Amino acid sequence: MRISHRDPRPIFRQISDTLREDIRVGSLKSGAPIPSEREYAEKLRISRMTVRAAINELVAEGLLVRKPGRATTVSAGMISKSTQGFMSFTEDMQLRGMTATSRLLNCHEEMADASVAAQFGLSAGSRVVVLERVRLADGQPMALEHVQLPQGRFAGIQQHDLQAHSLYATMEREYQAAPRTSDESIEAVALSATEAALLGVAQDSPALLARRVTRDAEGHVLEVVKTVYRGDRYRMVFTRKRS
Repeated sequence: MRISHRDPRPIFRQISDTLREDIRVGSLKSGAPIPSEREYAEKLRISRMTVRAAINELVAEGLLVRKPGRATTVSAGMISKSTQGFMSFTEDMQLRGMTATSRLLNCHEEMADASVAAQFGLSAGSRVVVLERVRLADGQPMALEHVQLPQGRFAGIQQHDLQAHSLYATMEREYQAAPRTSDESIEAVALSATEAALLGVAQDSPALLARRVTRDAEGHVLEVVKTVYRGDRYRMVFTRKRS
């Protein structure tokens, strides 16, 4: 890292800009510690307060994580979930250069309640397949997923390896059911003790609860989904056009 007294930017900003770019291009890896304030100050021959101002800026942006008594590290980063269009979790993570995996918690059949049966256009007492998974990216738990599928259309789907493979890919390949559109609502929630333990965070941590109904090209409902996303790893990005 170099600083220049001819640069119109303040010294602390030169440092923060350099660190920000190093994080962006991957020179500083996710989770990696950065040198201490003292090391930067001695190397650059500046005050520790100047270095601290630069680091504070990046901590405020969520790019660095400072914990008392420990080295400051590069944040794991936030994932921006767009509200424009939708794709499977596996496809989403692949586009980000991350490896998506799942931990299967439960997969069984049960009787649909009145609300879910109505969404599927089924009669009362119809059966659904319930799939519950922890979704992981590069081995880190990111979300909890609760999926309900109409058993009549997806009979035997629980026999497929839904821990290793994308649900959407399985639906298309084995049942010729291609998700095409969805309606989704999002709200802020606090994690229960069980949810927090599964996601590896503290109880009552903030989270985003997304409820989605997915349809095929003919408008038939394929799934009813509730997904709880870690609030420290996800942010929602909205695109709006003025009419």
